[in-house]
Amino acid sequence: MYSLYRSLSWILEKVLTPRYPERLGLEPPAPAEVWMHAASVGEAQVAVAILKALWARRPARVHLTFQTSTGLAQARRLLSSSKCSLALAPWDGPQTLRGYLQGLSPRLLVLIETELWPNLIKEALQAGTRVILLNGRLSARRFRRYRLTRPLWAPLLRHFTFLGVISEADRDRFLKLGAPPERIQVLGNAKHDLLWERTHTLGYQELKGLVDRLGLSPSEKVLVFGSFRAGEEEAVREMVQALKDLPGVRFVVVPRHPERARAFYESLAPLGLPVAFFKGAQGLQGFRVVIVDEIGPLFSLYALAEAAVVGGSFAPLGGQNPIEPAVWGKPVLFGPYLENFPLEKEVLLTEGGACQVDSPEKGAQVLKTWLTEPRERERRARQAFRAASKLKGASQRYAQILARFL
Repeated sequence: MYSLYRSLSWILEKVLTPRYPERLGLEPPAPAEVWMHAASVGEAQVAVAILKALWARRPARVHLTFQTSTGLAQARRLLSSSKCSLALAPWDGPQTLRGYLQGLSPRLLVLIETELWPNLIKEALQAGTRVILLNGRLSARRFRRYRLTRPLWAPLLRHFTFLGVISEADRDRFLKLGAPPERIQVLGNAKHDLLWERTHTLGYQELKGLVDRLGLSPSEKVLVFGSFRAGEEEAVREMVQALKDLPGVRFVVVPRHPERARAFYESLAPLGLPVAFFKGAQGLQGFRVVIVDEIGPLFSLYALAEAAVVGGSFAPLGGQNPIEPAVWGKPVLFGPYLENFPLEKEVLLTEGGACQVDSPEKGAQVLKTWLTEPRERERRARQAFRAASKLKGASQRYAQILARFL
């Protein structure tokens, strides 16, 4: 199967190189010990957390590439180091990659999460570069697709030097694809360590500015609906409708994609509550519902919340990260679909820091308890913080693996 993939990609490489010189036929970068490759924004956070932990142990010249321009931009925001060069990744064409690897001459190719590209892996192995996977993950949905092409992946995975994965479920899926059992370990999710770092660096003035912008009074309670996606407008509307008569509660709705803000507005406006958009607003006092139509404020908003509802989980979308509010010590509610975060879900539910519900109606009942019974909310908050604390340290474990192979 790999021979077919290689032949097709070689033909496409010939055709596309003149049209996309920024991804094909690239000039080789300066040499580096490590070529780390990630996908987009979320994986940028993982890569940065691991690299910071690595550099605390030993210096290493790293070339960090991304599939998307948004991932590259995120890395540039989070990382400023002379030890690291940043770029968009070359396309997965055999000739492009061969020249790229000859110039880079890395000792290690480090793939983040699920960035498995057949020609990239094959060319690196043929160049004598060790290939390792860190923060490896395979959702149930993605695994079903990969399993259909197992003859392509099994011969490549057998030659990996090491695979570090997030959870036991991920380990089992990679084993079924052909990874050697003696070279795979469960080490957790490095993304969480950067969250903890952000809780320490978020300043008082930034939070005060957010409070002033929302026009919050000390007696008001904030309920944050974080990272909700298309198809979940009705779920948010039902929960807000059930809770709207509670005095002093402000509802802050943060769509995963800002362009969906209008759809959430149109769903919530008929409830009769004052609704406003967040972007560009200077004073939001008196608006019971605030819809955040920009990227960036969600993590800080969790710090102000009484409780949080995590989106992507009330429709079959895999869910979003429930640890983001938990690191602030906020009780977390999510719906029936959280397949993309099995470890986080298990730890939060086991510790009692989260509730999973199968309907918005049941979700509203849980939220009403948290908003009206301070002792119960505070108990859940402590349990959420304890659960999040148990997930610390993965970036250190991955950095230790990197240092060992360097």
